[in-house]
Amino acid sequence: MFSPTDFNSFTLFSFSHLAMLLLFGLVFFVSVWLFSKNLSQKNHRMIVLSLTAILLLSELTYQVWSLSVGIWDARYFIPIQLCSFSTFFGMYLLYRRSTYIFYFFFYVAFFPPVFALLTPDLTYGFPHYFYWKFFLQHIAIPITAVYLLYRDHTVLPIRSIFIAFAALNAVAIPIGIVNSVLGANYFFLAGPPVSDTALSMFGEGWLYILQLEVVALVFFFLTYLIGKALLKKKKTSIEK
Repeated sequence: MFSPTDFNSFTLFSFSHLAMLLLFGLVFFVSVWLFSKNLSQKNHRMIVLSLTAILLLSELTYQVWSLSVGIWDARYFIPIQLCSFSTFFGMYLLYRRSTYIFYFFFYVAFFPPVFALLTPDLTYGFPHYFYWKFFLQHIAIPITAVYLLYRDHTVLPIRSIFIAFAALNAVAIPIGIVNSVLGANYFFLAGPPVSDTALSMFGEGWLYILQLEVVALVFFFLTYLIGKALLKKKKTSIEK
């Protein structure tokens, strides 16, 4: 379960993959229904602690595991991938409210983890530790985004799209420098991952980066529409 060399390989759309996609679908729709209700403070505390535990343990155990089995490498294990940013900002927002940080988090925490779930950049298959870490973390991130939207925000202005897009590009600059120094591919700025993912169709070089920018903006807009729909659902639920 923890070996870096002796493991079952992950197969796209295998039973173990489809099972996790089904789990995500069930958890997401149940969460939307639950979070749209008027929850007690006890329920809020339970949700915050549960999400914090999943997010924190995902990042912490990843570092401990990679060090313990002797495979830690700065090119791959520094926690500066987009999912790690989402994890850290999500944990921060569970305890400290910030409108502008939330805008960044909400837009990067919705579709990117969903795409990662659909086409994982994953070597280790069931029942390996990393299989569980990968899927649980990427399920928890969008659930956290929906929870924070419902808990803290009654409106989602359209300007939030452009604030988040500007923040994403600002963050990408130092990440790109790190990539150049280390020969790494954090944020997948240097190109798509080796395994087949949603990024594999975007070409390479400047065309790849340009397409990433366009696609990010398109999906930020779609995320905005989903966010508005979720807020409308909560308003309707409260009025009932």
